[in-house]
Amino acid sequence: MKIFKTALLLCLAFLLNTPASFAQNTMYHMDRMPLNRVYNPAIVPEVKFFIGLPAIGGVTANAYNSGFNYNDLDYFIDNLHNNNYNPDEFTKKIGKTNHFLAEANTNLLSFGFKLKEKGYLSFHYSFNAASYSDAEADIVYLLSDFNDISEIKFPVVVDGISLTFNSYLSMGVSYSRKINENLTLGITPKINSNMFGIKTDNLSYTVERDVEGEYNDISFNQTFEGSVTLGLPVEINEAAINGDELDLDEGIFPENWDAKYDARYLFQNPSFSVDLGATYELGRWMFSASLLNLGGSKWKKYGYQLNGNIDQIKVKESKTKLGIPTRLYLGAANQFSPKWNYAVLLNSNFFPGKTIPSATVSLNGAVGRMLSTSVSYTAGYAFDNLGAGLRLRFLPGMDFFFVTDNIIQAFKWENAKRLTASAGISLSFGVKEKSGKIDTETIDN
Repeated sequence: MKIFKTALLLCLAFLLNTPASFAQNTMYHMDRMPLNRVYNPAIVPEVKFFIGLPAIGGVTANAYNSGFNYNDLDYFIDNLHNNNYNPDEFTKKIGKTNHFLAEANTNLLSFGFKLKEKGYLSFHYSFNAASYSDAEADIVYLLSDFNDISEIKFPVVVDGISLTFNSYLSMGVSYSRKINENLTLGITPKINSNMFGIKTDNLSYTVERDVEGEYNDISFNQTFEGSVTLGLPVEINEAAINGDELDLDEGIFPENWDAKYDARYLFQNPSFSVDLGATYELGRWMFSASLLNLGGSKWKKYGYQLNGNIDQIKVKESKTKLGIPTRLYLGAANQFSPKWNYAVLLNSNFFPGKTIPSATVSLNGAVGRMLSTSVSYTAGYAFDNLGAGLRLRFLPGMDFFFVTDNIIQAFKWENAKRLTASAGISLSFGVKEKSGKIDTETIDN
């Protein structure tokens, strides 16, 4: 019970308490943004060399919750004790099932450089986390104070909970090659160091209300039943294992495990994935396509299968595999002037059992060497998905960037069901300047 509830609250908190959360669409066609190579390895940056420093080199996130936003949930929790409030109206508004999706990425180190006239090579090292879940609308009761819930609502039963959380370090090398004057191909093979993963199957969670004693003391009995797949960074706590049974009260992780966790553990459970991309130039048009995250996470060591209920949990070692959400991008951009283009991008995120599509139109360009900008509109999720991107050179060779698909929601995140944003600082040198139909190169110092 503890491990499920902890994972559930962790994932929901990641969505509801993150004000800036993976600019997937707006950044794709932006000018002089070397990191858009992450979305298509065939994209060749317009710089001879770039570097993204640890942590400040870019933090990106994407979060979506179908049934409610932060303020909706906050109002629900604050008014549960109010006799004049009808919580059923809120759960009906959510619908039968609430869908939750979230991704986060921190650039730990990246750099790239041009290879003569036809190639580009770059290296990326990042921390990644992804979470997605489906649950009945009544799951919101599990996030509240049980004392505020009306006694007629008990027992609270939430069936069919599907929850997946996966975190890993990823190290990849991107190589793009200009095949001819029109076609460029790119590939990024990646080694993933898998850290913590959890997946539930047909999990049922129940909260019962009991009144006992002459003083009518109220207690809440929480139970669960189902199966959980675990991938851990270290061996499960031996003190919690009795035969083939697991005692959750002893904790999943050994005592002080984090103090002992070091670089030796990083690649005990490696897995592989690959990104593929292509661009095709035809006159003023550039067409592009990419398919990302072909692969998954695997735990050959420290993988476990848990089955049972609150009274008895059976545990056994098991090779564990969790998927990484695959993304598809299809783009087209028209370079109507030397420094400006208008573009359209189709994006689909593939999660187990569902596909989340979106489409973006954007205007992208540069004002001198100091400023790149983008304005966009994304169809899907809400009508007000206006996006914006900014790259500002504030020191020689050093750029600050901020990009979001949802500029309004980024500043009013409490009312948003979907948030995307990316921000960081990058260094780039050897910027390719465009002047009329003639390209000239200058070195930024």
